[in-house]
Amino acid sequence: MDKVQQFLSDFQNLSKTNGVKFWERPENESMMNMLELNRAEVIQILLNLTQSDYIEGPLYQEGFSNAWSFGQLIKRKEVYIKPTIVEKQKRKMAVCISFHESTKPLKYPYHR
Repeated sequence: MDKVQQFLSDFQNLSKTNGVKFWERPENESMMNMLELNRAEVIQILLNLTQSDYIEGPLYQEGFSNAWSFGQLIKRKEVYIKPTIVEKQKRKMAVCISFHESTKPLKYPYHR
């Protein structure tokens, strides 16, 4: 299993077990409102990300050492999605850092 698949598997299993924490950012809330999606629906999108949605990662930024970038076309909007796994006090947590409209065209190296 390659690194992208391994990350997705780990993130999605953790999401199913412990849920997803959303980083409170105005652009994330705004995008969910624009697409008329609630958090449960966004979690379903996160649970269905695949390698073909992959853009880049792991990234080391915004205080996160293991963030990954994905993109997906949702209701005719290209959405930039950045999930990560955070470990605090030996407890792992799935976190969605970004869920907003892409600010530039996204390149998908595994897209078929």
